[in-house]
Amino acid sequence: MALCLLSPASLSTLEWRGQSLAWAATPASAAPVPQPTAADFDGDGSPEQLSLTAGLARVTSGDRIFWQSPAAWSVAEGLITDLNHDGKPELALLVWRPYAPWPIDRFLPHGGRLRGFHDEAGASCHLILIGWRDGRWREVWAGSALADPLLHLGAMDIDRDGIEELIALEGRYSAKRSTDAGNLTLWRWNGFGFSLDARWSGRFSQFQIVRSAEGHPLVLVQGSWR
Repeated sequence: MALCLLSPASLSTLEWRGQSLAWAATPASAAPVPQPTAADFDGDGSPEQLSLTAGLARVTSGDRIFWQSPAAWSVAEGLITDLNHDGKPELALLVWRPYAPWPIDRFLPHGGRLRGFHDEAGASCHLILIGWRDGRWREVWAGSALADPLLHLGAMDIDRDGIEELIALEGRYSAKRSTDAGNLTLWRWNGFGFSLDARWSGRFSQFQIVRSAEGHPLVLVQGSWR
């Protein structure tokens, strides 16, 4: 129970019941659900590794670098997932990059839908999926600037329907990233992008996905509820 050792902050447990996550008793023992760091992206029988260092994401095998994130990106987190449910692994990257409005926004009187979706430094937060497709590495899907930045990601088949969901902490652009805390959110792939399924308001600083001794997926959340 790693989160219990981090600080004396309040710890809550959520489990899937019916159509949503609900309060649950914190188990006496549980095992963290590991997030994979390698996958065979190109189907050659040899797995490639994801590494993240100082905001730079890389996909490597041995000494070879197959893909790395652009210099303008600051990659805060990265997961190997299949969040778009196409049966192929992708990198799910939490990216900060310079804010850029949609091209049509220059013609709109109030700056467009994305106006203000950035911090004081002009960086906006995006979720981007990178994968091996058609013989090359490319963006499989890239989201527009998020209205509220995501701070921490996790992927898990939380409702045990056979497909992964995205669990994330959601903060504010006005807060300092090093001290951010925010809401817990659940996102689902809708065929074109991600839809917000649920939001639990609070001042949560961290979460961890674990399995109970009975094998049930649980979300441990550290912080306070609103």
